[in-house]
Amino acid sequence: MSKFYLYIPVQPFIKQWLVNHYGSEPIFFDPKSIENAVIKTFTIKRPKNLDVEKQKSDEVSICIPDNSYKDPLVYNYMGPKGKKAVRECLDDIFKQNMWSELYSLINEGDEMRHGCSVMSAIDGWCEAHGISIEYDTTIRQRFYRLRDQHKRHGINLKKPDKTYD
Repeated sequence: MSKFYLYIPVQPFIKQWLVNHYGSEPIFFDPKSIENAVIKTFTIKRPKNLDVEKQKSDEVSICIPDNSYKDPLVYNYMGPKGKKAVRECLDDIFKQNMWSELYSLINEGDEMRHGCSVMSAIDGWCEAHGISIEYDTTIRQRFYRLRDQHKRHGINLKKPDKTYD
């Protein structure tokens, strides 16, 4: 991995989740990951009139992967649109993780299959993923929005309780 980094603005709970799963900053993604593919696609030569960027508090530092076609020594800049693409990629992976681990537990109401409340399940999920409990309401809102988007179109993403032959 190179010693060049990108600073991508993300929501605090996504930054906590990334650090919990990928280690302390800078974040290193697996060489053949989708995240690295997106980073490689959108890194460009640093414009001559731009100074080296400094990380802001709302940003996560991510290592620019080595690339034989785009040497990070030269291709070590990403514009706002490229950063937006990386941020969307990270957000999608976060949502997939949240969805896969929480949705299989929920019943149609606000109770979980194992008798705990949705908030207790979300608090436990946040704790397991290194996310501060202060974001539990935000996570709940994101979870419900995602569920309701599909429900409005008559799509049930829940696994059936029983299998039928």
